[in-house]
Amino acid sequence: MLKLYSGPIKTGTRITLPESWHEKLINFSKVQSFPYEYIVTNIFKKDKENYYVCESEKKGKKIILKEFIIKYLCSQEVPDSNIGFSFTEYLPIENSSILITNMKNPSIVIPATLNVDLKLEDFNSEILATFTFRVDYINGKGFADVRYFTSGSRKSTWKFLFHEDESYMSDYEKMFRDTVIHKSFVKKSAEKLARYLEKEGAFEHASLLRKRAIVHDDSKMSCEDELHALSRIINDKTTLKDASKQLSPIKKDAIALHWKHNSHHPEHFKTPIDMSKLDIMEMCCDWHARSTQYHTDLISYVQKQQETRFHFPDWMFYEIMHYCKVLASDI
Repeated sequence: MLKLYSGPIKTGTRITLPESWHEKLINFSKVQSFPYEYIVTNIFKKDKENYYVCESEKKGKKIILKEFIIKYLCSQEVPDSNIGFSFTEYLPIENSSILITNMKNPSIVIPATLNVDLKLEDFNSEILATFTFRVDYINGKGFADVRYFTSGSRKSTWKFLFHEDESYMSDYEKMFRDTVIHKSFVKKSAEKLARYLEKEGAFEHASLLRKRAIVHDDSKMSCEDELHALSRIINDKTTLKDASKQLSPIKKDAIALHWKHNSHHPEHFKTPIDMSKLDIMEMCCDWHARSTQYHTDLISYVQKQQETRFHFPDWMFYEIMHYCKVLASDI
């Protein structure tokens, strides 16, 4: 991660664009002659933020760097930590996945990625390409400029989403982390089953399964009541790692709202036979994803759950086992 440069940036400061930024600028502008090296020639303020006009010495090309961008380029790399940092002091390396937590209301947590973006700005009647940092929400609900999280009621801190050290995370933040990781495993499982379905000629089911994988467990991030309930049990993964362990009444109560929102769980229905074929497929992908994540045996898990928990009718269990064997296979 980077400790942001805190000193004044003056005219005459030299800036070098990273290779990926230069390529982005070329693609954005549709011009192939933009240089890498620039000098700050002018500074103007807009919406309480400094904008830095940068000009190349040889070709006279101009670009604009917003304040966080130029501080980022002038910053010092420091070891990653997961304590929780102010955006005004530290930034993750671009493309990093992070958790943004509101300082006044810690129940407002946003999983996101920090990305470099380009847009057009007007400077002295010139329309110039402008570099800025954009925070893209992983839960699919848009994006915001990084300054959105630096002051007022939205003032927030950030942590690395996938950092190994969870000790600085609240249970609420851990819930987001677990959900995002699990969703990535489900997408891989769904892709494997979808490819099998396509080989069998079931192209529509394959397409619909991929779409389901994209929104799998989204309610864990969009429903605050569900988030609060599940965060209470996030530290107990006993039943995910040991098929012989049964859900306690406390865990059942915490998960009940999630079951209500998601039809890939048999508990969503009065009877499991009301599950659609896609519900069953997504359920199998869900199980396979967890078995992959926690290195457990999928088939023995399914057999144990059938004996002690779900009691699917034989015809339905045959279909479930068929999909699970496909997922557990090396194909």
